[in-house]
Amino acid sequence: MRFGVAIRSSVIPGLPASERGEELRRLALAAEEGGFDSIWVPDRTVFPTDISTRYPDRYGASGSIPDSQQVLEPVTAMSFLAGSTNRIKLGFNVLVLPFRNPVLNAKMVTTLDVLSGGRVIFGVGVGWMPEEFEAMSASYADRGALTDEHIEMFKALCTGEVAEYDGRHFSISERVFYPKPLQRPHPPIWIGGKSRAALRRVARLGDGWLPIGLTPDEVAKGGEALRRLCDEAGRDPGTAKLGLNMSMNIGEPQRLPGGERVPLTGQASDIIDDVRRYRDAGLELMVISMTGMDSGNSLDGMKRFAEEVAPKFS
Repeated sequence: MRFGVAIRSSVIPGLPASERGEELRRLALAAEEGGFDSIWVPDRTVFPTDISTRYPDRYGASGSIPDSQQVLEPVTAMSFLAGSTNRIKLGFNVLVLPFRNPVLNAKMVTTLDVLSGGRVIFGVGVGWMPEEFEAMSASYADRGALTDEHIEMFKALCTGEVAEYDGRHFSISERVFYPKPLQRPHPPIWIGGKSRAALRRVARLGDGWLPIGLTPDEVAKGGEALRRLCDEAGRDPGTAKLGLNMSMNIGEPQRLPGGERVPLTGQASDIIDDVRRYRDAGLELMVISMTGMDSGNSLDGMKRFAEEVAPKFS
């Protein structure tokens, strides 16, 4: 089982913007030195000023702007981290493809793969916030089809000596694309989302599935569904990997309204038991986010996980 860590690229209260680069570098180097497989950064462009009121189930109804949504642009941020690290893999968690031109995006991602020595993980998703689509002049209704064609075109650009692709939304013909990525045929494509459509997208186009916040039972059921979809698509089910995003807090356990302990919170022994259940459910990659906004908590959590939990699964 492999472990990645989400590098906090969002606003941290009290930290000047001039120190964000060094903060990112410090977290990425700690992840690399701690033996984590990969680092991951999110994608967000804009959001409504009343986001908490519009989406209280996600952010509460206070009306304040959540700091977690104010993030740095991911390709630029990951390029900076690529130059700050040497071995750790570089994952996008996830790039919202309907916002991006597929040719320019492919050039940015393959360039990063070349300059980083073949370390890119191309995490992608369809997006979910209508207000963001409006600001980006992108079609919310067509987001699934746009994402599918973007992935298909990405593969065509990475693999063909002369790029050829003809879709409803995107097309290219008799054009030479450079650079080709170091990872062949292309950087691994991990697809976010919990929906049936996301699983179908993985079976047809992806190398792995990367939802967020599932229980071990949900991971197992999702894995079963993915294997069936791979069979229907004529694909070896063993080539589609299972991943998961989870928040983690080593220390005081957090409780659900019914009193149950929140998974991946509590003492190291509790978290080891949780990870073991996820592994037994078929999980192959766990991307953990450290709770709390300051770097001290993140660094301490990463260190404790690397020393007390990860060795049990090496």
